[in-house]
Amino acid sequence: MSATVITTSVNLEENAQIIKSLESKIAELKELKEEKIAEVKDIMNQANVLELKAGAFTFKLHEITRNNVDTKTLKTKYADLYKSLLKVSSYLKFEVV
Repeated sequence: MSATVITTSVNLEENAQIIKSLESKIAELKELKEEKIAEVKDIMNQANVLELKAGAFTFKLHEITRNNVDTKTLKTKYADLYKSLLKVSSYLKFEVV
């Protein structure tokens, strides 16, 4: 791949720094969110409730049942079928490194 020179008024290095900073903040916020969810779930589990009112808000736990294909078994026991059903797709992934 050859290098291409692009002229732009956008400060790409600054954009990269902002993107990396935002990724870091998002990760921190996700971690904080998961901690708070765990606290509430713990309280609900101790009280053995699936719904809990807190002021204007209501916490709810729902049991979700889902059917999934066991792809590991499908690959090993039915390799030919797995290969015949395999759908290949591709996409562009954006990242700042």
